[in-house]
Amino acid sequence: MDAASPWWRSAVIYQVYVRSYQDSNGDGVGDLTGVTQRLDYLSALGVDAVWLTPFYPSPNADFGYDVSDYCGVAPEYGTLADWDELVREAKARGIRLLVDLVLNHTSDQHPWFTEARSLRQSPKRDWYVWKDGRPGGEPPTNWASVFGGPAWTRDDATGQWYYHAFLPQQPDLNWHHPAVRQAMHDVARFWLQRGASGFRLDATAFLFEDPGYPQDPEIATNAEVRPINPLKPYNAGRPENHTVLRELRQVLDAHGPDTVLLGESATDTLDELVAAYGERDDEIQLPMNFLFARHWQRDAIGLKRLVDEAQAALRGKTPVSFFSNHDHWRQWSAFGDGVHNDQIAKLTAALVLAQRGTALVYYGEEIGMGDLPVAELAAAPLGPHRPRADHRDRARTPMQWSSAPQAGFSTGTPWLPRPRHIGHHHVEAQRADPDSLYHWYRALLALRKREPALREGEHVPLHSGHADVLAFGRRSEDGAGAVVVLNFSSEPQRVALGGWPGAPLVFSQTLLASPAAVEPEAPTFEIAPFGIWMGQVAH
Repeated sequence: MDAASPWWRSAVIYQVYVRSYQDSNGDGVGDLTGVTQRLDYLSALGVDAVWLTPFYPSPNADFGYDVSDYCGVAPEYGTLADWDELVREAKARGIRLLVDLVLNHTSDQHPWFTEARSLRQSPKRDWYVWKDGRPGGEPPTNWASVFGGPAWTRDDATGQWYYHAFLPQQPDLNWHHPAVRQAMHDVARFWLQRGASGFRLDATAFLFEDPGYPQDPEIATNAEVRPINPLKPYNAGRPENHTVLRELRQVLDAHGPDTVLLGESATDTLDELVAAYGERDDEIQLPMNFLFARHWQRDAIGLKRLVDEAQAALRGKTPVSFFSNHDHWRQWSAFGDGVHNDQIAKLTAALVLAQRGTALVYYGEEIGMGDLPVAELAAAPLGPHRPRADHRDRARTPMQWSSAPQAGFSTGTPWLPRPRHIGHHHVEAQRADPDSLYHWYRALLALRKREPALREGEHVPLHSGHADVLAFGRRSEDGAGAVVVLNFSSEPQRVALGGWPGAPLVFSQTLLASPAAVEPEAPTFEIAPFGIWMGQVAH
């Protein structure tokens, strides 16, 4: 990598859902020590950084995304000393750590909110969003929360309503208040000083509301429905967001040049995605591209359009590609056809990991973990470690390390069961099979680091000559190039590549292929069903 290029511009960031990765003490809940115990695995896989989902003290209405202490570690996840040990061991392996920073809201049990709701004259009252109701006991507006139901909850003690874009247990912070900004900057400094390399920012689109608080014409008053589109102009993507994110970026820049912000910048258009970086690239370095991530179809034409358009629009900015995370379906299940799931998972992995920019890998993707079947999730018990049912838990099951009863995750009863049938989709079996998904991911990650064109090269749109085949190239400044060809159909297809700038395409070697293949002698060749071919361009 160019010495002047920040580490994150071509990084692979591996998301660890801490609760489900490794339980070190047998209580059924993953913890920070468990992550430390698995660092050698992550190092061998080849990841550059780990994004850790919230491990703060929390009542667990939303598993840590309802924070009751921003500068602590929940007892079920360990202690600050465990965090410090994780930092030391990760650094020794060249792995950076990103903390999930929940900007939009706290828990209703956070001391800030406890004080704010104690009386209307509380010094922290304005740290949150409070309004009087409408005549007849109606909430201030008819807005619906992202999780369904009204976005306002009445506080009986003070007679006012507080706003929550998400659960009632997650009151929104008032980012207009200077003290709120200072407090959250101090939180960021706390974790940076304890070894974090940056933050994944949660729900950055929802920080401000329209000061006029208009009614939503799309839903009936008090509708107990989840909004079709939670991104509304009155409570998402407000222009005020940019000031907050620019200030937070300044906090990181003051700490050092190697820090980074990865943003859950939920955007509906490419213009909004571009804007998330800041007018002067002074806000979020890595806004996540949800336009790409939400395209859950084996659709070469649609995916090619999303890739080519984003790469063109972002230009020198760093794209962030992914499909799966703790809020999404797992790509093994979402894209699979029930027969060729492993091969299709190799295909989608290549699409994400061969693109220019930063790639996110959700834990377990590299071994073909699938979503928990609906019936098995419905049968999963509630209890102290799982206080409420959540459909997203299908993608949050324990990491599958082995064929042991609890998949090697815990010696106790896991907070969420693993799927009953995991077959060979566990680390132990995948490591033993040279043709497995695990070894495919390792090869892809190694190739990104080894090949200049795949590490830093520009994106080159290509024509494949077939509607079911997606193709693109990568080309570095020194002329080195690579081509990626992905067959999204269950039939072999004839490819006729075109669009490479300059001289006609000539391949010097196969970089990676599945099924195994030698480099074609010409840009017209046949590719296997769900086949992947990545080749080096002669220059």
